[in-house]
Amino acid sequence: MLTFLRKLYLFALVFSAIIFFMLLSGCSSKDVPDSETKAISSVPEESEANEDVIKLSNTEVQQSQLTVTPASKSAVQDQLTFTANIQANQNKLAHVTPRIEGKLSKVIANLGDRVKTGQILAEIDSIQMGEARAQYRSSKTDLALAQANFDRISKLYEDKVVPQKQLIESQSALERAKSALYADSERLRMYGGLTEQNGSTYLLKAPFDGIVIEKNVVIGELASPANTIFTIADMSSVWIDADVPERDLQSLAVGKSASVTVTAYPDEVFQGKVSYLSSVVDKTTRTAKARIELPNPNLKLRIDMFAKVLFSHAGTKDVFVVPNSAVVMVQGIPNVYINEKGGFTPRAVELGSRYNEVVEIKSGLKEGELVVQTGVYALKARQLKSQISDEH
Repeated sequence: MLTFLRKLYLFALVFSAIIFFMLLSGCSSKDVPDSETKAISSVPEESEANEDVIKLSNTEVQQSQLTVTPASKSAVQDQLTFTANIQANQNKLAHVTPRIEGKLSKVIANLGDRVKTGQILAEIDSIQMGEARAQYRSSKTDLALAQANFDRISKLYEDKVVPQKQLIESQSALERAKSALYADSERLRMYGGLTEQNGSTYLLKAPFDGIVIEKNVVIGELASPANTIFTIADMSSVWIDADVPERDLQSLAVGKSASVTVTAYPDEVFQGKVSYLSSVVDKTTRTAKARIELPNPNLKLRIDMFAKVLFSHAGTKDVFVVPNSAVVMVQGIPNVYINEKGGFTPRAVELGSRYNEVVEIKSGLKEGELVVQTGVYALKARQLKSQISDEH
């Protein structure tokens, strides 16, 4: 009986080994198609050990909607590329200063505030404003008296009670009073206090809608027309000044379209046009200024952002490209995911120019390698989760 049980045990071991090798052979025979961009239906569950390979089950692949495409060269429109900084639209930039001297008594606006036309930014206690308002009130009183006196003399003259000389004198006095009131009202209007209440308060107001980008003010300090208190910029549009080499000027003209990318939004392309092309070439650098004006309705573009400007040519060239959607930033480095080694491997790459829906890969990939183009953020999340687990 004991011999029979031993034989049965050995038979079970051999049978299990045969089943295991059959399953292993079946798993290794599954491959991902590499001819065109296709949805991945299955991924091998067994492969050689590699800690960088991200393993997903077939169910996870389907849920993440992963697709791959072969990295390849493509004919794209040739481009001119320049680097520059974003600037405020100088036609919509204001250095706000008071028109008269005074002591800052109240500061209302702060850095970053969005202000409207005529909004009060600060209040200034000004002796000049007080004197101007007082003089204006006095001139109004003098005019009222001169008008009343002229009306009285006119009536007396009609009744032949007073001579014509007295009528002429009262008329002259009335004209002088009118001239004085006009001068005083114009001075007060220039100060911006003609429609304001009495007193010595001068109101510093925003000249147009915009954002406060500079503030140089402390309560109690003396403000004067020589000092900028606030700087306001209308950021609904911005400028980019690029230095264009002399040899490339033939490809540019006012009105030519330009594509702009910034580091803060690497996956977004902003469209603008050349609004100015300098007529002067710098003697030292042999470049000319080209200004691109960009709409900025969402206020994403900010002053002094680093920008890359692309101008399209009529010609084409062959470059090694992948879809924009295939590239993700991992710890500040552009990465793609390669379908290999039974899973997905992250690969750092060097990016070149962007061409609408694709981006040039200068290094990091070989032609024909299967690059994940959709579902990359699911792989990035799995990669970061794995790195956090390893650290702990």
